[in-house]
Amino acid sequence: MADHDFAPSFTQKPQLRQEDDGNRLIFECQLVAKPKPSIEWYRSEELLSENTRTKFKIQSFGENKYFVVLELDDVIDTDAGLYKVKAKNRMGEVSASINLNFSLPHRIFTIGDANNVQTAWFRQIDGVAPTFIKKPSIKQENDGKRLIFECEIKADPKPQIRWSHNSKVIDNTPRHKFKVQNDGTLYRATLEVDNVSFEDSGKYKVTAKNELGESSATISLNFDSEYSVTGTPCQSLHSVRKSRYRRMASSLLLQIDLSHDNRTTARI
Repeated sequence: MADHDFAPSFTQKPQLRQEDDGNRLIFECQLVAKPKPSIEWYRSEELLSENTRTKFKIQSFGENKYFVVLELDDVIDTDAGLYKVKAKNRMGEVSASINLNFSLPHRIFTIGDANNVQTAWFRQIDGVAPTFIKKPSIKQENDGKRLIFECEIKADPKPQIRWSHNSKVIDNTPRHKFKVQNDGTLYRATLEVDNVSFEDSGKYKVTAKNELGESSATISLNFDSEYSVTGTPCQSLHSVRKSRYRRMASSLLLQIDLSHDNRTTARI
């Protein structure tokens, strides 16, 4: 590589690839420059800024060689447009464009520059991203020796269900059993915990995911020294509800405080 400074130039023009079933797009290119260039990304002539959906990376992989990346998460149709990457140092600047277009029934994107155009397809999936119709709740069986966490989810296609306890994924074991039953696009997911002990206290999280999205909800299970059980279910993007379980003799008093302050009490 030359010892003198020089303006940026592309050794690999921008390319586009997808991850996470098309929910993430990655624009990437390679260039050489000395000194290290500053990088700017534009969409339809508007300068892009980093945020939760948009991330920039520039990595050195050799003498005066740079790998430049734009990551775009949670892709939506309004992300279409003309993307331009500009590399600049004191010796000069260079830019290249990528035209991202979507059309139905498939998401079609066209990328390239004036001398090189490629076309590829994203699958357009019809259906419903997972949504909680009934937030997680807890009931007991076998005189409190078994707890059953249950919720209802609407989704299409069928979602994958995952349960975790204090951020650790729960596996199917003799003590922990999963069930998923469906009626069309409505799914009832349950987690059974047998031989309940104080070690089972903590935060439980259920996550439902399909090709169209992901949703989760949590419920906390707590025991105190008087053998009472407190559950606080359903912190989610849309609502927060609180439940309290108190053991009284051989019965269970279920007290639910709803967000609008109405209170329902039932004895099981």
